Amino acid sequence: MRAPSGTTVHFGSLIALAFGTAATIYWVMLPSGLAAWFREFERCQVRSGYYPWQLPLPRPDAEQRYDDLAGCLAERMHDRLLWTALALLGMFTVAVLLYRLQPWWRIRRQRLVELRSSDAPELTTYLESLVVETGLPRAPVFLVDPFNPRAGGLAFGHGRRRYVRLDAGLLTLFRNDPASFRAVVLHELAHVRDRDVPITYFALAVWRSFLITALAPLAVGLLWVSWQDGAFRSSLGISWRVAGLVLLVHLFRDALLRSREHHADARVSAWLGSADPSLCLPALPGTVTRWPPVWLRRHPTPSSRVAALPEPTALFRPGFGEHFAAGIVLQLGFVQFAMPIVTAGAPLDVLRSLSAVWGVSVALLVGFAAVRGAAVARAGGRARGYPAGIGVGVVVGALLGERLSLSTLRDPLPGVVVLLAGGLLAVQLVLLSRWVHRCSLLLHRNRLAWVRVLGWSAIGTAVSLLGWSWLRLWAFFESLRLTPSVFGRLGASITGFAAEAAWTDLDRALLSVTWNPVVLGFGARNLALCTGLVLLWAVQLLLAHRTRIRFALSVGLLGAAAWLVFDLAVKAAMRGTVPLSERSTDAFRAVLSAWEFAGAVAVQFTVAAVVAAVLFRRAGLAHALFVAATTGLIVSGMMWVFARLGACVPPLHATATRCPGTTSGEYAATVLGVVTVEGTVAALVGYLLGSTVRRGARRWSGSRGPEIVRTPVGAGTSEPGRAGRIVAVLVAASSIVVLALPNSSSETGEESSVPVAAAERTASEPPESESGTAPGRVWLRHGGSRHLRAVSSATVELGDGIRSNAEVREVRGSAVRLAEAVTEAREFPEPPDSRRAEIWGEALGTLDDSARRLVEALDTGTLDREALLEVVESLARGVRLFEELIDLWCTEYGDRVLEAC
Repeated sequence: MRAPSGTTVHFGSLIALAFGTAATIYWVMLPSGLAAWFREFERCQVRSGYYPWQLPLPRPDAEQRYDDLAGCLAERMHDRLLWTALALLGMFTVAVLLYRLQPWWRIRRQRLVELRSSDAPELTTYLESLVVETGLPRAPVFLVDPFNPRAGGLAFGHGRRRYVRLDAGLLTLFRNDPASFRAVVLHELAHVRDRDVPITYFALAVWRSFLITALAPLAVGLLWVSWQDGAFRSSLGISWRVAGLVLLVHLFRDALLRSREHHADARVSAWLGSADPSLCLPALPGTVTRWPPVWLRRHPTPSSRVAALPEPTALFRPGFGEHFAAGIVLQLGFVQFAMPIVTAGAPLDVLRSLSAVWGVSVALLVGFAAVRGAAVARAGGRARGYPAGIGVGVVVGALLGERLSLSTLRDPLPGVVVLLAGGLLAVQLVLLSRWVHRCSLLLHRNRLAWVRVLGWSAIGTAVSLLGWSWLRLWAFFESLRLTPSVFGRLGASITGFAAEAAWTDLDRALLSVTWNPVVLGFGARNLALCTGLVLLWAVQLLLAHRTRIRFALSVGLLGAAAWLVFDLAVKAAMRGTVPLSERSTDAFRAVLSAWEFAGAVAVQFTVAAVVAAVLFRRAGLAHALFVAATTGLIVSGMMWVFARLGACVPPLHATATRCPGTTSGEYAATVLGVVTVEGTVAALVGYLLGSTVRRGARRWSGSRGPEIVRTPVGAGTSEPGRAGRIVAVLVAASSIVVLALPNSSSETGEESSVPVAAAERTASEPPESESGTAPGRVWLRHGGSRHLRAVSSATVELGDGIRSNAEVREVRGSAVRLAEAVTEAREFPEPPDSRRAEIWGEALGTLDDSARRLVEALDTGTLDREALLEVVESLARGVRLFEELIDLWCTEYGDRVLEAC
């Protein structure tokens, strides 16, 4: 019973969701209207030149543009933030007031009378003995409801002031059925002992305050928004989201009330020493109704209460429902908190930190649930299958929470990429929960206090590092829909080295796999991620009682030797087929690195499969990761040495370089990062293959001979001793130290970062065929279309004046108006995508030059036929460019969007 229960989780979810939903409602109910906010957001996009959904995102000045966007929005956010903060403060004040007044109101409304010892001395003495039996440090105040014929009771109160109501029908059982009377009173005292009385009634106060201060004014608020903003009359998107949030708050309230009843039943069963429903639940109704369904009930069904008595540990088993709720609350909290913070002028680093906090929160939530599951397993409960429920519940809840937020108001349904990303996140969370579950069981067996402290610290560090460095990428699912395009462009730039080198047909595939954009962008230089991956095997091996570290180390050394043979063969083939002059390019350096990385990953996969096949049982996973890390560390060291001294040793000479080379620590850290991330994936796949082969072999041998008795890993073998654990610590420490090497660009040699930098530089250049559909519409709506029309009109006016041989004064005036229109258009931000921006700038420059030359020639009297023809020719060229630009807009948006068509 010492394990944390789900009541606190439900309470926290209810409070967070109630206030988050109220914040959403208050945000909508601002008198200026939500449509005005969207218009301001689009105007700031145009002013700053930063469009959230534009590709490609990695521009040289992307962070500065983002900061300009946040600064622009900050100027218009103070009133909305102040309104929301004051409204939430009012809701909290009402909730506290209702919470403090509810005992007084219940006593007054039900006309409850305090039970005094002088009125019923025998009854009060018995109640005092029950209080002592339950171990309560302070007895509650017993009240009698003289007009209620039910044989029930109720525990209520606030703070440290607790009351227990005894109905008149229950008092008759004191003489007629003392066992039933005792069970009912113990049930109410169990609520007091579990300290769920203040939690429950404060949650109910928050719910009622939410109804009074947020939900009731919502209809008026939506009508006000619709009346204020004619372009935003359709409020269906807001209505169904708010309705969904209100329903979730109601469901969480009911879940909290049901959970507290189950825990009180379990405590009564423990006090009575029996799981017999007739003894523990004497007042349980005998009839069962099918409506309402369980998830709409404030009390659990009789059948569920009876089923929970024999297995109280099931109450602590983490389930899908509570983590589904936690996922919703976490995602809504992130969106509702991040949006005001970002729009209040916070720089881009603040948003990144918030995303990292979201990743750590998800990781710790999953780890906490895994610890609860391990506690249930140690107590003999059924904990199988809960990791899948945890991972899937958190991800589904996060997806739904984001759909219910106002950030997806114009795109309510997630795309295929978002769903695939959610599935990938669920798989990772399931694996993480299984790892924490396994480490928790190992740590529980150790009785040394300092080992337990260090063990929990290491587990928490590993989980936090993985959340901070990797899971943060999933903080905002909607942004993931751009990921394939961004990474696809980076991947195309990397694989372009294969076409330039033109060595073998496998170069392109190897470059795509080894120089993977995800690994290159988030893994190779990510110290936190790689350290977390190292701790995955280091913690488990150091906590295990029996390990095979020496065996795994031997396999790792053999794997490194196999890679050395492979690398020498690749370099010999390269020297024999390609001249030295052609091998001096960046393309061949990238191709050589791809072959070396591919060999390392293949060797890591093989050694992990071998170790898994030999060890077979669960501890084999930690050994498989350890042997992959050992091989990767040695291979990374050899690659760094070869890059440094390759030109000095003929068998190692593959590319043109000087002796010795100028490779820095950045190269070693990058290589080890790639090998660590990709090697972890290879080790997992190899472990699955090796375990499957070993399992199949055992089944086959069992069918042909006597049954094999399975023994735990390491049974019958000696402890690894201090030497084995020292080896594991050295491998882990060496990996982390190499990964932490300073990335000094001044010492970086040509072998170290040129291929990577060239690929990133090429990927950051936008393609000519890029289409900025959504940013383009924003640009046109907020000033772009107006400038297009102004320049078009001024150009047509000047052309008509020249064609009709108008007076000099009229032609000069038209030229001046064209120059002024072009000047204003130049001061306006350029179109969001590169192709249109280039044509826009060239067309405006040409038209401006034509107009100014014409004005200057007219003012100085030097306008002759030849000069006029040059002006007309330049003007015609500018018109053609302008027409090309307008045709691009019209082809994409149509005549209704752009009047200049």
